Amino acid sequence: MSGKINNRTLLLVLLVFITLFVISRFTSLKKPDRTLKANLIQIDTSRVSSILLYPEAENGKQLEFNKTNTSWTVSREGISAPADAGAVKNTLSELQNLKAEQLVALSPENWNEYQVEDSSGTRVVLKEGNKVTLDLIVGRFQYQPPPQNSYSQYSQNQGIGKTYVRLSGENEVYSVNGFLSMSLNQEFSRWRNRTISRMNSSGITRIVFDYPADSGFVAQRSEAGWMVSGILADSSSMAKYLQRSTNKTHSRFADGVQPGPEPDYMLVFEGDNMKPQQIKAYIQKNGSIVLNSSFNPDTWFLFEDRDLIMDLFPASGKLISGENP
Repeated sequence: MSGKINNRTLLLVLLVFITLFVISRFTSLKKPDRTLKANLIQIDTSRVSSILLYPEAENGKQLEFNKTNTSWTVSREGISAPADAGAVKNTLSELQNLKAEQLVALSPENWNEYQVEDSSGTRVVLKEGNKVTLDLIVGRFQYQPPPQNSYSQYSQNQGIGKTYVRLSGENEVYSVNGFLSMSLNQEFSRWRNRTISRMNSSGITRIVFDYPADSGFVAQRSEAGWMVSGILADSSSMAKYLQRSTNKTHSRFADGVQPGPEPDYMLVFEGDNMKPQQIKAYIQKNGSIVLNSSFNPDTWFLFEDRDLIMDLFPASGKLISGENP
């Protein structure tokens, strides 16, 4: 009799353990996955020497980033250019801090829903020399707006972004917080260094405007204010000009350009504790203008609107009179 009771007791205990195991396995799939931080993303961004990116915005074409000392270049189909160091740094930081919030799929049957198939997602590969340290497929982005039951008009509630990712060669799909999909899925031109000029305008004391047909002039800072060809300039006009000319970017590029030997327009900025900095512009036969600067000497910019380029090269009269320089 006691043997039957013992057997029955053992059976009940076994069933309890099986039930607890099944419940534990089920609930673990519902909780945020904890292996992504510990095992999936293990990178030292300071050791990353190259990045291979296959963004959907480029129809999956390869963008290759290479690091030399502290500088980055980005290449596509034989064109190599200085990269936007800030964009590269931000991307590496996003990847380094990536944490899974939830395991959302376990098999390839669900890849299409989250756009993490090899052909639909944006693939990113990080390398240290020849060693691959990360190979990730970044898929669909989902925006979640803030709750509408905000009680204060000063509420800072903001929506959150969610991106779905999958390790290349693995089946599991995870959701991660952030805008990683939007950050990575960019065209080649968006990864390039778009800086034409970057200076502290308060340190500039002299600007040489070298124009065709001896139409150039010199602007000199004095105790009375800026002097243009010896005439006191309009203070507001000079302030606006300095603001736009000393921190200027442009997003159109002229690769493979062969300009003439001498620029048609040139600016030389001089000042305290700075080397003279130049911006040169060349008028092309089709009427467009290509521009190069000492701030970004390996990049040529394309301007097709003459009014845009004239923002940098105004007539002296506009700086003196204050007529929309």
